[in-house]
Amino acid sequence: MASKVAVAGATGNIGLPVVQQLVAAKFDVVVLSRSDNPSGLPAGVTVRKVDYDSVELTAALQGVDAVVSAVASAALAGQTKIIDAAVAAGVKRFLPSEFGNDLQHPAVRAVPAFAPKVAVQEYLKKVVAESDLTYTIVSTGPFLDWGLYAGFLVGSLEERKVEIYDGGHQEFSATTLPTLGRGVVAVLQHLEETKNRAVYFHEAVVSQSKLLGIAKELTPGETWEVTESKSADLKARADEKLAKGIFDMEVAISLVKYSIL
Repeated sequence: MASKVAVAGATGNIGLPVVQQLVAAKFDVVVLSRSDNPSGLPAGVTVRKVDYDSVELTAALQGVDAVVSAVASAALAGQTKIIDAAVAAGVKRFLPSEFGNDLQHPAVRAVPAFAPKVAVQEYLKKVVAESDLTYTIVSTGPFLDWGLYAGFLVGSLEERKVEIYDGGHQEFSATTLPTLGRGVVAVLQHLEETKNRAVYFHEAVVSQSKLLGIAKELTPGETWEVTESKSADLKARADEKLAKGIFDMEVAISLVKYSIL
């Protein structure tokens, strides 16, 4: 079992629930931060200010057993520097900023939106083969609570306006962020069983139609505006932009939705 765990991206949508669950499980938590005093963190964590482009990152990881990366999309490629620093500092386990989709599935792995994550996975496996570092890739399916709040899974629940793809019958695994954090804790409590492999867990199996049905049950007498769409159109629009050399947030979101819904 790892006792001291460093977290990168600790104040983000994924990082904060991970930190909270690690603290609750009595891990010694080190937060890697560009800021001296990042806000919103639970009491009891140690903050180490780092420059991810500097050799000081290795010093910040001294004495750390495991690193959990929860960095945002823009920082995914930079994880290679954290991996290198982890090796230099003698860290035992690295969890890349993965979660969400199952990139072990060839069709999902080929989605352009996931290319940075795939590149980090491949780099990590190469480094692990040449060092004492080990890894775990955590896959949870979409984040159920965030996905509903942000309108990603079905649309705007607050405005009662939803968009359903292909009838909404495709089932998918989903996990709330606190449970994701508990899953990370379980991985770090079972290092041997989770060594150099992907680990899967979920909290519920849902579909867009199931989620809409629950929402309607909770809002009796209210009118819902439902737009019926085709997932193939998501892919087509994204491919059209990609053919023009455009890879923006709309393309990324469309491809991620296509891979799930």
